[in-house]
Amino acid sequence: MTSKDLLQKLTLTPGISGFEGEITQIMIDELGSKASYKKDKLGSIAFEFKGSSPDPKIMVVGHQDEIGFIVTHIQNNGLIKFFNIGGWDWRTLLSSPVSVVNTKGEHIHGIIGSVPVHFLRGQAMSEMKLEDMYIDIGAKSAEDAINNFNIRIGSPIIPITNYHFNEKNNLIFSKAFDDRVGVAVAIETGKHLANIEHPNTVYCSGSVQEEVGIRGAQTISNLLNPDFAVVVEGAPADDFPGNEHKAQTKLGNGVQIRIFDPTIVVREKWADFVINLAKERNIPHQIAVRTSGGTDAKVTHLHNIGVPSIVLAVPVRYAHSHNGIMSLDDYDACLSLVKAITETLDAKKYEEICS
Repeated sequence: MTSKDLLQKLTLTPGISGFEGEITQIMIDELGSKASYKKDKLGSIAFEFKGSSPDPKIMVVGHQDEIGFIVTHIQNNGLIKFFNIGGWDWRTLLSSPVSVVNTKGEHIHGIIGSVPVHFLRGQAMSEMKLEDMYIDIGAKSAEDAINNFNIRIGSPIIPITNYHFNEKNNLIFSKAFDDRVGVAVAIETGKHLANIEHPNTVYCSGSVQEEVGIRGAQTISNLLNPDFAVVVEGAPADDFPGNEHKAQTKLGNGVQIRIFDPTIVVREKWADFVINLAKERNIPHQIAVRTSGGTDAKVTHLHNIGVPSIVLAVPVRYAHSHNGIMSLDDYDACLSLVKAITETLDAKKYEEICS
């Protein structure tokens, strides 16, 4: 399976926070025959690739979950009220298609709606809030939605998108790049390690519930007790109009090496190790300092007495919406750098950097 095909499969498969089972199964299908694996009790999973030495233990982790919604109330007229799972840009929601997963596992098509603009009488659209919206599945009543459509309070709601590959600039259009790119990198790194000698032990992992509080990364870290963590993300691209001179994460410019965000300060020696490795391997990269946001590294680097961690990311335009754009070239750069780390970091190098 090519990277493009893997990303298509992962991004189109549903898996919002707390409902990641189908993504977990893809990881098992792709890596289960190549390595033993274990799960924590929240659902995070890790595949063990043993090298020539048990140490250092490197955890390569991408979070399995995507943002979505959950049913909170079914109104008498059959319209569904909902709450967000993860952070959304409200501006992108109206008229967007979604599917509500019913009690039988069926996907019920719906549209996010609100009072039509014709009846707003001058009310500004900027005043629209999530509580003003609803999902219309075509149910005639609450009874119809419950008994005929088999919807219940707590049913997960998945964004729907159309996958498209742009051959001209090697771009992919889809949903959930945050963080199916991380899951894809973990899978492809595992396949690579299964066929080579490496001087360490690597856990190719998929955490859960990152979008609702960075939860699974904490439990999988407790399970694995790693020495070093490579957190792979789909990071918001900042090459939007008006920000050209400050942009650090541009589509097509390579893997983002994040050395700071409000949840982690990467130690200088570790940042230098990764940056120098990218330079030595001629891997396109862009160094980023982020003044907002956070990733699984928030908890991995605080595990036990401290786990050196770094965030490597693929830039994504329009992250946290139904539709995003990423460059397959950037993905390849990210995968190449993760492979380089797992091929290079041995016990001697680890102790040298930690000293």
